Amino acid sequence: MTLSFVVLLAALALILAPGLVKLMDRQAGYPLAVLFVVAAGLIISRLGDVLDGTPLTVTYTWVRNFVEPGMDVSVSLRADALSAFFALLALIIGAVVFTYSAAYLPKKQGNTSFYVLMTAFMLSILLLVLANDVVLLFVAWELVSLASFMLIARSGSGGEAGSQRTLVLTFIGGLTLLTALAIAATAAGTTHIELILASDVWAQRPGLTAGVAVLVAISAFTKSAQFPFHFWLPEAMAAATPVSAFLHAAAVVKAGIYLLVRFSTIFHDVAVWNWLLIVVGMGTAIMSAVFAVQKTDLKKLTAYSTVSHLGWIVATIGVGTPFAIAAAIVHTAAHALFKSSLFMLIGVIDHEAGSRDIRRLGVLWNKMPWTFGSVVIGAASMAAVPPLLGFVSKEGMLTAFEDAPIGSAGQVILLLAAGIGAFFTFTYSAKIVFGAFFDGPRDVSGVHEAPVRLWLPAALPGFMSFPLVFIMGRADEPVDAVVDAVGLESHTHLALWHGLTIPLLISVTVLVLGVVGVVFRKRFWAAFESRPFLPRSGNELLHSMQKGATWIGRQLGRMSDTHNPSRLMLPIVLLIIVLAGAALIGEGVDGVALAPRVPGLDNPWDIIPLLIVALSMIGLVRTHNRLTGAVMIGIAGAGVTLQMLIMGAPDVALTQFLVEALSVIVMMMVLRYLPERFHNVQNTSRRTGSIVIAILAGIAAFLGVWALMGRHERSSLAEWYLNEAPGITGGDNVVATIIVEFRGLDTLGELSVLGMAAVVIAAITSTLPRFPFTSGTRPAPFGQSQLNSVPLRKALILVAPMLVILSLIVFYRGHQVSGGGFPAALIMGAAIGLAYLSRGSDEIVFGRMTPIHLTGIGILVALSAGFVGYFHHGWGNGGFLAAIHAEAFGQHWTTSMIFDLGIYLAVLGMLTMAINALGGYLRPGTERDYLPWVHGDDSSLPTTPRITMDNADDPYPAPINPSTDPLALLNEREARTKKPSVRAARMKGEK
Repeated sequence: MTLSFVVLLAALALILAPGLVKLMDRQAGYPLAVLFVVAAGLIISRLGDVLDGTPLTVTYTWVRNFVEPGMDVSVSLRADALSAFFALLALIIGAVVFTYSAAYLPKKQGNTSFYVLMTAFMLSILLLVLANDVVLLFVAWELVSLASFMLIARSGSGGEAGSQRTLVLTFIGGLTLLTALAIAATAAGTTHIELILASDVWAQRPGLTAGVAVLVAISAFTKSAQFPFHFWLPEAMAAATPVSAFLHAAAVVKAGIYLLVRFSTIFHDVAVWNWLLIVVGMGTAIMSAVFAVQKTDLKKLTAYSTVSHLGWIVATIGVGTPFAIAAAIVHTAAHALFKSSLFMLIGVIDHEAGSRDIRRLGVLWNKMPWTFGSVVIGAASMAAVPPLLGFVSKEGMLTAFEDAPIGSAGQVILLLAAGIGAFFTFTYSAKIVFGAFFDGPRDVSGVHEAPVRLWLPAALPGFMSFPLVFIMGRADEPVDAVVDAVGLESHTHLALWHGLTIPLLISVTVLVLGVVGVVFRKRFWAAFESRPFLPRSGNELLHSMQKGATWIGRQLGRMSDTHNPSRLMLPIVLLIIVLAGAALIGEGVDGVALAPRVPGLDNPWDIIPLLIVALSMIGLVRTHNRLTGAVMIGIAGAGVTLQMLIMGAPDVALTQFLVEALSVIVMMMVLRYLPERFHNVQNTSRRTGSIVIAILAGIAAFLGVWALMGRHERSSLAEWYLNEAPGITGGDNVVATIIVEFRGLDTLGELSVLGMAAVVIAAITSTLPRFPFTSGTRPAPFGQSQLNSVPLRKALILVAPMLVILSLIVFYRGHQVSGGGFPAALIMGAAIGLAYLSRGSDEIVFGRMTPIHLTGIGILVALSAGFVGYFHHGWGNGGFLAAIHAEAFGQHWTTSMIFDLGIYLAVLGMLTMAINALGGYLRPGTERDYLPWVHGDDSSLPTTPRITMDNADDPYPAPINPSTDPLALLNEREARTKKPSVRAARMKGEK
């Protein structure tokens, strides 16, 4: 349960953050830091077991797969030595950053959002490094991306562009990671990371292994800012300094490093993995080190140094030997210490001196002596100056490069490249010290040392680089345990002195050349500053890619930017014909006969729906009246319904019939906005083209159905459902049980789509009253419409109760026979549609919030059914959406009916939204009274005059109910007769 408490403490910090900020403002960082220290203490208390090879685990089944138990989705946490290392790194560095934030942040200026997002950031990174299930790993990976995006974006306009680029690039990595994890889980037959890494499939299928290795590497590159994704990290510098310190030292960038180390278990000896990581890592290290020397902004300089050091770590992981993994882990720790310290100390300089640009600073070493000393220690560790931890970790990486699996010549080139990178590392480290404290031209007489509460937390991590060197021998066992967790056997020996070695010679050479460079620093640095080394920056390339994608989208969009169905259908029809024809020809070449594998027209009753559909289509293509066309489409739908019923699919037939009925109602609503007749095409070539396209569409439909369905027997999956589903679910309606039990997650996703459909309907239709309609397309509701509605209104009194009862019966019986929540909701929707049609004029059928409430409650009910599933066979033995079955009162009951009720309500909400929005006429300026999503100034809307024959074509006719407004009937009579009515004139005067 230790891991549960660790995660719960992070979640508690997230929950408490708003209240603590309200009570303590920026000093809320102190209690939040205490929570993280306690969480770290819990892990440390069990560290002995972890180092001995007994990982901490906790598993809660999230979604149980009763067919393939190995594919359960679990909230599974596992802390072996590797996960514990990264979790402690995040918690300890995070606690220091929160302590620093309590003194650094301004008072009463958006601190709530800062602490909420930072605690969410911490929770996300903990879930990521502790995840033992690929689904949880991916969710946490994306949460980390979102948290970093929002933290950068909250800095205002300065961070907007950088946050968007961060989101785009890290989401690219999310897509590649999703692909890699899906392939890995499918190949290994489990979603548990521990079992995936231990699977034999990777040795048996080297091609698959290499492909997944590339996908994982690209995913890690996006998070760890490796080429070509390197430029997002410096752009993230718009965020506040504590965000930068946590993001660069222990959070986002370390997520990529963790992923690489974790998957080194199966990829450490894969050639494409080794070469890709080494080449990209060392190339990024050198490139970013050069960019760092160019910068005069201390924060951007340090950001590029982060990218460079991450390149060192990535290249070291790419070597793949146990010693290389150990060296990468040691440098990850060293980098977290000196980099978090340097970022916070740069924030101290900026806080006290008012700038972090070395061109605007002065001689500060004697004004800020404690900050100066702390920066020197952090920069020296980053520059690998002995006797600091950065020197030991860099020596380890250089030693690891001697065993790189890239051949002798490759090893030499790699060591030379590493020497060049180390020289530039020393150079930009020196630039931080001398640029910030010695070389500035500014008069700094008013600058003084920062308060202890500000500079001490910032200095502490970097200062630890010094004493840790003298006790690092005690870290041999923990480092070996981390490497063992990767699946490699290591025997680490950390020390300052390993004799005269090639790495030591490289280090000495770098130190000597670095000191020479410092002596001549002004001319040397000036040669690099403000000089482009590449023709285009990463930001420019990304902008060009976005412009190119936008241009392609516009070109493709033009294909659908028309009301001409010929232009819309022709490309799709031709594509279907080509693909289906190729599939059929290909099978024929292989010796497969191009003939149906199942009987064709073996039932004479099939002729009846065929004739219904054929005759309705003939009528449709010949009519010029839109209303007649809608009727013909409805008749065709009825023919298809009959065909489904004859084929023995009553569920589908019932749904199809109800959809057709509601579609006709919706079409009636839409047709009121269109001219009465179709445009009569006189152009012979257009008529001929339309006929050709229609024939091609028929051929495409035939080939598509024949190729995909008509020549195949029932699939093995369908046979399994038919044979096994009734025994598993206790229900004989296989279609319904598939929807609510076997594929409940899919259906839950579809419910969210229904909710979005309701929002889209509302968003589109709410704009209609603002635009004029075609003249005569929206008839005014005169008295005759009230008379015409009387028969239907009387019929509704008899029909509506029957439909309501039928809806309830269809819902209840859906588990055993034809029915279920979806068709039951359609029946109720038909009742609502009839209720609308029975009105004499446009009216809102339900209250303005009813559709929203129905949809929202439906989704919540469906979710609640998912959580009930955890009680299946006792708490902890079930899973999300697992159905619980029972017999009572001689009937079979199941919790899937709760889920079906959610479907019922959500579908009903979407239907009522459509009827309200399309059929409920609104006076301009009153939209907000009925449609809560409409905003704006009512004064911008046109006014609505009283309707007479003189203005009957007004685009905004007012709804008039003669039963409540007798003047309407008089207006009508006066307009028809063209004679003024004395009584009407008298009533007008009274009005």
